Amino acid sequence: MQYKERLLGLSKKIFFILIFLIPINLGKHFEIFSSYVGGVLVDYLVPTIFVQDILILLVVLFWLFSGGFKKLFSTKIELFEKKEIQISFLFIFSLFISTLVSVRFIPSFYAWLRMLVYYLFFIYTLLEINVEDNYFKILDITSTSVFLISLLGITQFINQGSVFNNYLILGEQPYSAGIFGIAKEYIFGRSLIPAYGLFRHPNAFGGYLAITLSWLFCFIKKRKSYFVSFLLGLIAIIFTFSYVSWFTLIFGIVFHLIFSKNPQKIRKYKKSAVVVVLTIFLFSLSLPVLRMLNLNFEGNRSVTRRIDFTSASYRMIKDNFLFGVGFNNFTVFVDKYNYDSSDLRFSQPVHNIFLLIFSESGIFGFLLFISLIGFSLKRLVNSSYFHVFLISLLQIVLLGSFDHYLFTIHQTLLLFWIIFGLSLQ
Repeated sequence: MQYKERLLGLSKKIFFILIFLIPINLGKHFEIFSSYVGGVLVDYLVPTIFVQDILILLVVLFWLFSGGFKKLFSTKIELFEKKEIQISFLFIFSLFISTLVSVRFIPSFYAWLRMLVYYLFFIYTLLEINVEDNYFKILDITSTSVFLISLLGITQFINQGSVFNNYLILGEQPYSAGIFGIAKEYIFGRSLIPAYGLFRHPNAFGGYLAITLSWLFCFIKKRKSYFVSFLLGLIAIIFTFSYVSWFTLIFGIVFHLIFSKNPQKIRKYKKSAVVVVLTIFLFSLSLPVLRMLNLNFEGNRSVTRRIDFTSASYRMIKDNFLFGVGFNNFTVFVDKYNYDSSDLRFSQPVHNIFLLIFSESGIFGFLLFISLIGFSLKRLVNSSYFHVFLISLLQIVLLGSFDHYLFTIHQTLLLFWIIFGLSLQ
């Protein structure tokens, strides 16, 4: 029994290490034939083993062999009575079904294996990481991580390129103005490179900061030490030029202040926050209408690309309504359906996780994911639990309505499942 306690203790230590290492981008890439579309290498189709993947697998294995199997069995009734758990399990299963219809099976199946391991990590977080006992420990670690990654991001912006220029150092991808495909913003006629941090795109960096800075802000009065991390993170998120992330952070701060101002009416305010987010979510689904109204966005490639990908996803859904094109296979088919775009081979997933799931996994995967979000929001609205988790989940919906990285990039996918694991207790 002693070795089981040690394994469980070790799994919890690795869990907290993972909180700190969420932004890390170190991994081993395996370029295979299936990773190429039309002779062009597509990052999303390259099987990659990241540091987080290994640590998550260790957490899951240590937990299972420390009594996790028995705990799952003994708490089966209690755990699986939760609708959110039932739905999430069926959702993971629906993603597996979609791998069976995928044209590029290896990238699809590998992506599903990662999703499965991350899902088991979610179950572990739900069962073993008590929020009330560990929340400030999680926040303290997050504050340190945000401080360091923000410092790096600010330095990148000042340098207008990567700092270390070596992928092996923390996983920072080497980049500069001369590298093709690097994100650029034009401010007052000057071309500027946004801060990347350790992420594959400034938007993902901004999304991570939007959520974690909201955590820190909610408890900044209780932990004055969070102020420096919050301030640096605020500067860094500005330098990402991720407008959706800016709005998401402002949303989190505003509704925290509203919730805190009048706790007696907090349930009413929670419902208002949900309505605001759902309205924005519905707007994101209607982006192609903007082109039908003859609105001119040609000067903003970010907007036009989102419109193009959204239109392409609807065509893809129409032709593959039941089971989708296969999990992690959107980029394989995007050229076929994205004939509105003026971009040459801009192979990315649709910038909306809900449409991405519908396109790749069909109607069943889509409805299950929508139900998972819906039941989770209902639970948090009716709960007297920390409102920070309701804010985090609403932020996920906001970010996921205008980008795909919450499901396609390992760092933010990990953050996604951690939030779910903590919020459903």
